[in-house]
Amino acid sequence: MDELLCTWVPGTIDIVRLKVSGRTIELTSTRLARIFGSRALDELYLKGRAVLKANPQQVALLA
Repeated sequence: MDELLCTWVPGTIDIVRLKVSGRTIELTSTRLARIFGSRALDELYLKGRAVLKANPQQVALLA
């Protein structure tokens, strides 16, 4: 399992920046919710950042 650090991209309302294994990926919050489930956005909305645990299949879907 990989840990992903998620934060909002400044100046946007729906773009999330993920850091995983030294890479930075940007995607919409809708796509993130499709991959990890809608509960993945809860902490992100409340705190502005979240740490998600991702299996290899989920990491592959991010690319």
